[in-house]
Amino acid sequence: MARTLRGQHVSMIWIFFTVVSTYFQYVSSQNSGRPQQPLQPLGDVLMLVLDKDKNQKVTMDEVNSQLKMLEHLFENGEEGNEYLAMLHGVQKVAPQMFELLDMNSDKNLAKKELAYITKFEKSLGKGGGFRDFLRASFKTIDTNGDDQLSVDELVAAVPSSNDDNSSALSSMAVEFHKLFPLRKTAKELEDFLRYALGGKTDNIGAKVVSDNMFWIDYDGDGMIQRNEVGKAYKTWGSKFLEISKTIRTMGPMLALLGGDMGGGGMKMEF
Repeated sequence: MARTLRGQHVSMIWIFFTVVSTYFQYVSSQNSGRPQQPLQPLGDVLMLVLDKDKNQKVTMDEVNSQLKMLEHLFENGEEGNEYLAMLHGVQKVAPQMFELLDMNSDKNLAKKELAYITKFEKSLGKGGGFRDFLRASFKTIDTNGDDQLSVDELVAAVPSSNDDNSSALSSMAVEFHKLFPLRKTAKELEDFLRYALGGKTDNIGAKVVSDNMFWIDYDGDGMIQRNEVGKAYKTWGSKFLEISKTIRTMGPMLALLGGDMGGGGMKMEF
């Protein structure tokens, strides 16, 4: 769906690791002739790299520290402008992504919580479930069945918490919870997603939706067609799997050397 419906809780993960992996890709290119470390699950590698004090927990301060390091790297790199703009976007959504993964709200990410990044990676593979989730979500939001999502349909999908009527978000939260039980119940997950999407205003306005549709509205017609969702899924999913492989390849070596963020991967099935 559009960023306004899932972008700030699902593709925030996509965007975040796109930027983080840039550094790994750079290091990989400089060490292409060296033996690769055995690939570990993505969540485990992220724990190795982000957990600077090695207490088996990742804090938001540790995440921010690595993002700051990346910012310095991009400011001094030849391709800095493109990556720096992406990084600034990541810095905005990182707190929400952290909060989504922080299942027990203790302000730390444990290994079992970072394991959901691995689950997300696997969900992009054949039979992983994420493609079916997107298809079902599109059908739920597309209330008039015209194979495209309007601003009004997207706004209606996430009503205020004061609205007693059932919403598309409720149905989507149930299915999302089956894939990623990041809260004890689907209702708790729905409440979090509603807040994350609407912010402190507790709802999503038409302007917010229209301003953020560009992530998927490739033809700029103000509507999101089914084929545009498919294109976004294929593009972003393939990129995520590509950069995941890079992180899993280079991350353990960097962690072993004690440095900050300064193989065989999965195949994307459609």
